[in-house]
Amino acid sequence: MEIKKIWENIQFWTKIFFSNDGSLKEKAINLMANVGKAIVTEKRKEFIIDYPGEYEKYHIYIQALKWNTDRLNFFVQDYNEKTYFAFIQDPSVLENLDLAKYPLKWYYTDEVVYNQIERLGFEWETIKIEN
Repeated sequence: MEIKKIWENIQFWTKIFFSNDGSLKEKAINLMANVGKAIVTEKRKEFIIDYPGEYEKYHIYIQALKWNTDRLNFFVQDYNEKTYFAFIQDPSVLENLDLAKYPLKWYYTDEVVYNQIERLGFEWETIKIEN
């Protein structure tokens, strides 16, 4: 899976775009850093995930979770690519899940998340996304 940092945003393949600054990509699944409005009345061209829940688009299943902060955490499973990974922003979410059923590959940008993964003692592959 190709991952690249674009300013403060992250591109997971060409299909998934994580936005820290509100930027959007057409023809991609746009994962937003923070929780948005519960009800959106305007019609959008882009597919945006900015609220906790379960979503499916382009044969990709995404679970968006939030716990103690407004930062969203994502569990992504691409059925075509047979890839399953997590992108975690808030370490508190790790203490509140049955983590045995989640993926072995975990992406993060903050050392606090990495420290929490290490503290829990799981044998996951952890990958820091840097500039």
